[in-house]
Amino acid sequence: MRNLDDIEAFVRVVECGDFTGAARIMNVTAGAVSKQIKRLEQSLGITLFERSTRKIRMTGAGLEIYEHFKTGLESFYQAKLIAEHGLNSLSGSIAISSPSTFNHYFLIPAIDAFRKLHPDVSFSLESSDRIVDLYASGIDIAVRSAELADSRLIARKLFDQRRVVVCAPELLSGVDVPMNIADLARLPAVVFGYPGYTPDSWILEHDEGNKVQSVRPKKMLMTDDGMALLTWTLQGQGIALRESWSINDYQQHGELIRLMPEWQESVSSLWLIRTSHRGSPVRLNVFSEFLINFCRQKLPLMHGGSL
Repeated sequence: MRNLDDIEAFVRVVECGDFTGAARIMNVTAGAVSKQIKRLEQSLGITLFERSTRKIRMTGAGLEIYEHFKTGLESFYQAKLIAEHGLNSLSGSIAISSPSTFNHYFLIPAIDAFRKLHPDVSFSLESSDRIVDLYASGIDIAVRSAELADSRLIARKLFDQRRVVVCAPELLSGVDVPMNIADLARLPAVVFGYPGYTPDSWILEHDEGNKVQSVRPKKMLMTDDGMALLTWTLQGQGIALRESWSINDYQQHGELIRLMPEWQESVSSLWLIRTSHRGSPVRLNVFSEFLINFCRQKLPLMHGGSL
């Protein structure tokens, strides 16, 4: 199984962006992961990563084979779970905490598809984007954009995303269309936040990648519910910073427009966070893989494959 372990190390390094994150998921040292990558490179006769003292970057050859390795690895572990436990024997409950917008577009349809395959698995869903203690709360899986603060947890990347500034066309009726970043601060804004977390500014970067600007939105409405925020935005209550995948359909139908389209937040990642795989119920492992695959298949359909 050495070759399979080496392939898993490669896939996890790509997902995590470094050897340390991959090592945490695989319950080994970063040095061990590095050795696995070198062994795989020697076996394939190609270089998978360009290494520097500060970061690693996947080579063109690595990029070409990554999706093949990832798909094969996921298929192997799915088959292994079926062989060990039987696909039709899954039962029990899964408690999930995730943002309401993600729930609407991804999680709810994913659960529906999963339960058609495994009707004896039940779910409880908490719509939240706040920090949660998985060990104390009884939550099995959390979906968050924040980085891990607890080394006992592991994270699997669902996808990368950007947030862009949008508004309903009627909001601009009778006002000057924003021509520069400073103009955005004049318009009313609906923002994400809650007691203890109220960001004062939006940090936007230019398409060219060499300019960064801070905008202090004129906060008129604030919520920690992404769907409420989207509803207010569609109503013309204010400008908003929204994930590009969540507003594409509204843009196409003229219900929302992008402001300053050459400016957006930097790329962030959405993560599936859970406790260690060791000793976890099979249903959690199977559903985690199912959700990751579901998201990666649906996301390109929502924004044409671009951020």
